[in-house]
Amino acid sequence: MFAMKNYSFNAPTLFEFEIKNLSEITQSKRQISGVPHRTDFYQIILIESGGSTQFVDFTPINVAGGQILFIAKNQVVSFDTSSSYSGKAILFTDVFFNRCDSDIRLIKQLDLFNPFTGNAPVSVNEKLATLCKMMEDEFACRRDNLQQNILHSYLSAFLTQATRQREQVVVPLKSGEYNLALQFAELVEQHHKSLRKVNDYLELMNTTAKSLSKSLHAAVCKTPKQFIDDRILLEAKRLLVYNGVSVKEIAFELGFDEPTNFSKFFREQTGMSPAEFKKQHIP
Repeated sequence: MFAMKNYSFNAPTLFEFEIKNLSEITQSKRQISGVPHRTDFYQIILIESGGSTQFVDFTPINVAGGQILFIAKNQVVSFDTSSSYSGKAILFTDVFFNRCDSDIRLIKQLDLFNPFTGNAPVSVNEKLATLCKMMEDEFACRRDNLQQNILHSYLSAFLTQATRQREQVVVPLKSGEYNLALQFAELVEQHHKSLRKVNDYLELMNTTAKSLSKSLHAAVCKTPKQFIDDRILLEAKRLLVYNGVSVKEIAFELGFDEPTNFSKFFREQTGMSPAEFKKQHIP
């Protein structure tokens, strides 16, 4: 058993943005990248050749050459360190990107780092490849007081273009439905350990059960109750496998009155007990 590592942005740059060759992450630092860990920064993994299977929050994701994987901050990831592939990793923080209210809105609204897409890879097109090369060239230049602004502009264009590319294969939601579903998801992220009833969130959002159900079904084909349960279950899995705490401690941390109620919930969701799941996933 081991405690899952949490990593903060730590790079020799004047601002919290970096572009690295994937080999630096998957080979030279495989003892870090190859085991499950969580970061407080965003990761864009662009596979240029070969193929890989990356694990994000217990889900294997196949990423082929010419595809991009977007990993949100605080997701649990372990990189494929055995397959043969090459590419780039673009790393950045909220401090770098969220310079004003419009940036904050943009990162929330773009269909890349939200809880609805399931880290589905995006295919690289000519515009994305060009923008990536522009970022790479600029990042390699001599530092001056304009470089951060230029990289920020290129990254904003890259994220926006990637969203357009994804929406060519995924029907975009109506803005009103999307915003309501996203508001609910953000509240669940903040309060899932203390609020487990849909009505609690309806009060916080000042909306109706019908409106919330419609918007969430359009976004992720789940009911509000299913969405809340799934978020609690994900956190339970993370704690069981990566944090080395007891079932009793996990039950109370996730807001269950008794460990038996937590165990019952876990079995209903997964078909196995917390102990069985833990034994299955401990390396």
